[in-house]
Amino acid sequence: MTRVVVLVEQDSQDTLDWAAAEAAARSAELRVVYAFPWTHPLDAFDELSVDERDLEAADTVVRDAVEYVRGLFPSLHVSSTVFPGRPLTALLNEARETAGALVVIGHGRRYERKLARRLARRTTASLAVVGLTRDRTTGPSVGRVVVAVDGDSDALGFAFGAARRRGTGLTVVGPDDVSAWQTVYPEVDVRHRTDDGTGTVLVESAAAALTVLTLRDDGGVSRLARGPVVLV
Repeated sequence: MTRVVVLVEQDSQDTLDWAAAEAAARSAELRVVYAFPWTHPLDAFDELSVDERDLEAADTVVRDAVEYVRGLFPSLHVSSTVFPGRPLTALLNEARETAGALVVIGHGRRYERKLARRLARRTTASLAVVGLTRDRTTGPSVGRVVVAVDGDSDALGFAFGAARRRGTGLTVVGPDDVSAWQTVYPEVDVRHRTDDGTGTVLVESAAAALTVLTLRDDGGVSRLARGPVVLV
């Protein structure tokens, strides 16, 4: 079974909502992860231990998140873990456990770029950066999946699969020939924007269901785009 790994943090309900919906659409397991600061106290035997109060508080956060998700998707396979340490380390550990995992974090996290680089180098996981908005944003690719790549087959495959799961169309930004992918996914409506560049990606990403980028071509777009972004 594939796995969607979501980091639960303060004000992360949008992220949890998106990750749960994505896991349900993929028929995947949702793995809820919570990382908390570890002050490295020593126990009576001078060995490192975790403060029980910190552990209990972390367990409560995770339990509440799991109950919330099961209320939304009762049949979804949900597991959870708490990690005494940095979120970056917790997510890398989880990504190594399952081939092709999707790691989901909230928009604007300071470790986002470092996590993306390490996931690309050390795992087969992809990273989704979720920044949902409640404004009535509109754009030329509203409700569609947008992909900005330069011949990257992994990103194209991810984007076509995401569009099919959502029952929506795909907007391809750039000069890529996607005829082979259209043969595999004939039900996906494809539009092309051959004038690539950051400006075009941002325009198309407004109100898009998902924007798919490659790590090397991101160029900071993931921090500017509105809505969820996946770095493949």
